[in-house]
Amino acid sequence: MRAYAVRKFGEKPAIVDLPIPSEDGAYLIRVKFAGVNPIDYKLVDRLTADSKFPFVLGADFAGVVERVPAGKSDYRVGDRIFGMARQHGAYADYTAVAPGVKTDPIARIPEGVSDEQAAALPIPSITALASLEMLGVPRGRWVAVMGATGGVGGYAVQMARSMGAHVIATVRGDPDEARKLGAEEVYDTKAEDAIAAIHRAHADGVDAVFDLVNGKDAIGRDAEILKPRGKLVSTIYAADEKWFAERKITAHNIAGLTNPLSNTEGLTRVARMMADGMITARIAATVELEKAGEIIEKLKKGGLRGKALIRL
Repeated sequence: MRAYAVRKFGEKPAIVDLPIPSEDGAYLIRVKFAGVNPIDYKLVDRLTADSKFPFVLGADFAGVVERVPAGKSDYRVGDRIFGMARQHGAYADYTAVAPGVKTDPIARIPEGVSDEQAAALPIPSITALASLEMLGVPRGRWVAVMGATGGVGGYAVQMARSMGAHVIATVRGDPDEARKLGAEEVYDTKAEDAIAAIHRAHADGVDAVFDLVNGKDAIGRDAEILKPRGKLVSTIYAADEKWFAERKITAHNIAGLTNPLSNTEGLTRVARMMADGMITARIAATVELEKAGEIIEKLKKGGLRGKALIRL
């Protein structure tokens, strides 16, 4: 099968020919689409000589069950499923997912959701939903989404609006995109100091901040716009929870396996939200496997508004 992978330590990712996964205890899945996330290329940078090779990039996928492990009946051959394949990777013609493995949750794709839409869901949508639930976004209150036009931010704006919250969005160019998603106020960080502008508009502070972009050196400024007893979530582990607590702000960091919705239930919930029209997938680009490296470079440079997919 074709796969976009690192064959051995020190090499760059490339398209290689690998055997089709053959574990008896795993579902074999023919991948239709793989979703591209920043963590995909970040994991390549973290590989060491002791890592397992070949390392196939990607986790998010949508595909069709080709083989069912003995004694399992949750899914049948031909079922459309989506989820995360962290163990075997998703940038490949086939992947394998073992039942019950926490790192690799899967769920059925409901009627009314296409394979492309499903592949755009897993990591960004459950990250958005879990974060908003941590924030306890109250109906009629204000939540600021920092970095609102990326994959996670786009879902967060839509979900927060569906929960009845008022949404403030910060973007880096193209404020109209955030308004289309449902943001009521939009601040372009390329054109102004967004924190200062939000503070002027909300002198008493906002109730919650969902920060997808600010690192450890910048995220402290979020305290300037939060009310006492306000809440903050960072998706890049930038929040010093003790520092914020000293300022009467509850801060959380969320990523990967720390996400309480990284399971079949979480995937089923976001897929149902999409099927019911509460959220839509913003697919920025769909490319063939041969273009995987190019689309990753574009994502690194911040040149995408929404989700990139690889068609297998």
